[in-house]
Amino acid sequence: MMFEDCSIFVVANTSTGEEILRIDIDDDTQKEVTHAFENSVKNMTFEKTKIVFDGSYKPNDDEYLVIQDFKLADNIKDAVRNPIGVNGFLVNDKMDIVIKTIFVGKRTEKNNRECFEVAFQRFRKEQYLSTHGFNLFFDKNIFFREKRFGICVSDYVDCYISGNDLYFSSFYYARQIFDLSEYYRSATDSEVEIFTHNSKLSMENAELFKDNANTFIRRKIAMINDSKVLDNYSASEIRKKADKIGIDIRVKDKKIVIPKEKEKVKIILGFLDEEAYKGPFSEKTYLANSKRQLSK
Repeated sequence: MMFEDCSIFVVANTSTGEEILRIDIDDDTQKEVTHAFENSVKNMTFEKTKIVFDGSYKPNDDEYLVIQDFKLADNIKDAVRNPIGVNGFLVNDKMDIVIKTIFVGKRTEKNNRECFEVAFQRFRKEQYLSTHGFNLFFDKNIFFREKRFGICVSDYVDCYISGNDLYFSSFYYARQIFDLSEYYRSATDSEVEIFTHNSKLSMENAELFKDNANTFIRRKIAMINDSKVLDNYSASEIRKKADKIGIDIRVKDKKIVIPKEKEKVKIILGFLDEEAYKGPFSEKTYLANSKRQLSK
């Protein structure tokens, strides 16, 4: 088994900051949990296509994403190397621990090089078995109340590290476990500010645009800047291309008008990032939520 005899850990916020804690459980439960994690890792990649993550593509059910040369944190490596050296998770009346992630992992060595395989599950607040409510368990044809504190470990993983690669199916869930900002382009505050002053754009409300600059908009700005589409095409050329697929873009004083309505902004930015298209059969206009260049 991949994770046989591996310890189970949590990453948690404690009164002293973020800390890795060991979950001490009985042998039978430990085997079942690690076996479930192993099966989930296999299901994530089995007979599926690997797609290198670039921040602009949402995988289908038969695909998964990979970030290559991923940097695994040293404290996670240390925990996997030496589980006994990790503090155990203790419960008391003044408990102020907030669990963020559950993980299991193993370390191997080959040719004097370490290799880590670690599976991670994001921890949701619903996984706490709180003592404040009524936790009812069924036994001998009747429900009874369990008053002790507990947690639920689900039978899936959200991401998996093997060697220097991070595998996942959902970027949304993976980024709840790791800070992935350095692995995809997202416009900084400075880039958003500069974008509002682009010579090809006319902002109806620049301040509102900046206030609405969420992750989606910042990623679009970064991709548009990288593609240099605003450098390579005039406003009128861009409007003509938009007209062909049914996207309404206004041009004023040789500038593309960026309206104040957030949904309209998303459509225009999506078009500039080549995520708008006309269906070849229905001839309806669509805005895609991701894209991937086909290999030639």
